[in-house]
Amino acid sequence: MALVTIDTTTVAECDRLDFWRETVCDQFVALDVTPSSDSGLVTGRVTAASVADTHLRRIASVPHRFERTPNQVRTADEGYLQVALARRGRTLIVQDGREALIGPGEFALYDSARPFTFVTTDAFEYSVCLHPKSALPLSAPEVEAATAVTFDGRRGVGAMLPPLLSSLDRAIGDDLPAAGQEAVARTIGDLFVALVRSHVPAALPGNLHVGRARAYIREHIADRDLCPAAVASACAISVSYLHKLFAAEETSVAAVIREERLQGAWEDLRRPELAHLGVGTIGARWGMPDPAAFSRAFRARFDRSPSAHRAETF
Repeated sequence: MALVTIDTTTVAECDRLDFWRETVCDQFVALDVTPSSDSGLVTGRVTAASVADTHLRRIASVPHRFERTPNQVRTADEGYLQVALARRGRTLIVQDGREALIGPGEFALYDSARPFTFVTTDAFEYSVCLHPKSALPLSAPEVEAATAVTFDGRRGVGAMLPPLLSSLDRAIGDDLPAAGQEAVARTIGDLFVALVRSHVPAALPGNLHVGRARAYIREHIADRDLCPAAVASACAISVSYLHKLFAAEETSVAAVIREERLQGAWEDLRRPELAHLGVGTIGARWGMPDPAAFSRAFRARFDRSPSAHRAETF
């Protein structure tokens, strides 16, 4: 977890703006970086470290506008769920049709796979964590429902984040072996999941039929024959109407079934009491009896095989 510090004061004044823009894009994701016209000489500082594939950053500078554009999203090959914890200054964060205003001690989640905007009105400092979305057992609707929402870092589940980031700041520079880094990254990922799911139940649409369908899916997820027709019958609606309801939420019944199964398998592969069960058996427990098909689906969703995921845990 070697610490790297990048500071604009180390380059000539005439080169600072270009140097700063390149630094921000290199250390975070591709962005339009626009310092306030009233800021005068651009000054900025980034400290950076990584734990496995999770990136930890601290950034401080003058007032700015940072914008992730649709074109930058389309051409990107990374996908991170990010959190920005305000240490100094106030910032407006815009994504997914919502606006969140964060000040010191508050934070917000945002997704690099969709456009977003940060606008600061004064000098700022954030702690930022970028965690690979492929390593999180979160569905797309869950993530989208939790972005650009102000979390209080002093109470509730949100109170867990500031001390974790501060402890990581202190740990950076220690010679942590690869297995230890993977464990730390999983801890960070677990907190991301807790934050999202602490908010999502109140944020998701409340269609009665959709709620019943999702509940039926969860209750019968181990049934290998679970299908849209069975779900529709249990909800006393037609299959076509069921598909229409889920399409309105920009998903499908099959996608929800697949996601529930893969998330369940993800968790079971991490449970020590199930370590004696083979990977194929875990898949079958979640309605995926074909080991090869299970492995392909798991890899496509989480960018790793079930065996590799289990090996990272134990």
